[in-house]
Amino acid sequence: MKKTLKIDSLLQNLPCDDAQRLFHGRGGLYEGWEQVNIELYPPVLWVIIYQKVDETHLQQWLEGVKPHYKELGLEAIYIQRRYEQGNPVEIIIGTDAYLDTDFKVTEAGLSYWVNLGRNQNSGLFLDMSNGRQWVREHAKDKSVLNLFSYTCSLGVACAAGGANSVVNIDMAKGAIKRGQQNLALNEVACQRNTFIAQDIFKMIKKLTQKGPFDLLIADPPSFQSKAFDVRRDYEKLLTKLKPALAENAQLVLCLNSPALGESFLHELVETVFPDAAFVKRIENPAVLADINEDASLKVMLYQL
Repeated sequence: MKKTLKIDSLLQNLPCDDAQRLFHGRGGLYEGWEQVNIELYPPVLWVIIYQKVDETHLQQWLEGVKPHYKELGLEAIYIQRRYEQGNPVEIIIGTDAYLDTDFKVTEAGLSYWVNLGRNQNSGLFLDMSNGRQWVREHAKDKSVLNLFSYTCSLGVACAAGGANSVVNIDMAKGAIKRGQQNLALNEVACQRNTFIAQDIFKMIKKLTQKGPFDLLIADPPSFQSKAFDVRRDYEKLLTKLKPALAENAQLVLCLNSPALGESFLHELVETVFPDAAFVKRIENPAVLADINEDASLKVMLYQL
């Protein structure tokens, strides 16, 4: 059943120093807000509208926020309308000082670079905050392979958690460069951090040589042109990587496709690693509650 949004509750924890998602309308729980997400990248409040909707209630809320934005720790409020060509951004409060420019944010004591503007991704996926916390707490003394690392936030969390070594790999050179910059922002215990900008399938042999890995993290895109399709390629990737894993390795496998549920990963692991045990699903942040949890972000832990 859909809920009525208590709009004042969205800002009850501000001011706050940590980047976080404040509202996840795409979870489908709130009538009329299904196409709106609201995120905090201190000191910026970032509103995303995915499809054209009646903005009356949103605009009324923003008018109520304006007189109090400074006491909420904000310097700017922006709206990005993803349904319009070029993903234009409207400035509600402040200037364009935080648009299309790099600035630092923190999460759980670690720092990351973000960039808000015409791009759809800021550089830090806020829905993965619990995943970063889990790997940070469990990476100590482990050799970690971080696949589809993007800007390497999970790899940085592992390094901060005392991993022996972390290998980050992503085919996007810009993302890997940003990952190196993210690591440089933080004092971490791990001294062996490797960054590889390459198609993972072209690196299987070299990755096997760098193993065995005690912790495998895979957070692939659901579909990326000809590069990766979870339905077609996830099983093939894990099969090829088997020789690179330690006998008792842990697997953190992620899936952010609404069309594929937990059973997809369970069946995948059962096929490739028939002796593996499912440990648990790492809970999403409470704000990510979804009308269909099987359609929401899935971060699943398995033990070989």
